[in-house]
Amino acid sequence: MIKLKDLLVEVKFTKPNFDYEWEEAERYPKLFPNKQTWDNKVKTGKVMNLDCSMDIQNTDMCEPDVDLEPEKVNRVRKMLDSGELELPIVMKHKGKYELIGGNTRLVALKKAGLSTKAWVFNYD
Repeated sequence: MIKLKDLLVEVKFTKPNFDYEWEEAERYPKLFPNKQTWDNKVKTGKVMNLDCSMDIQNTDMCEPDVDLEPEKVNRVRKMLDSGELELPIVMKHKGKYELIGGNTRLVALKKAGLSTKAWVFNYD
């Protein structure tokens, strides 16, 4: 039996578009009162492997059945077909992880059996 992950070429992860993801960060006005604060914090991150034991909030990565927006799924499918995928962004704050942007990308990676990598930054 051929598995989906066997059909896919290795994915090259690209750095997140921090300017585009600012819209997601604005949901946390106490942590990111302005774009400069966002930029200063998020750019200190690094690429990390994620797993369900991290109990990441604001993601469906570890849920067995997830309904995602078809438009977003198609966008992620195109990224995977191209072999490049922009990294989701995860914040670590007070010892807990929270996804800032990239839920569909993260779920797609997990469901395809690929590495669940993300750009992770420590807020504290």
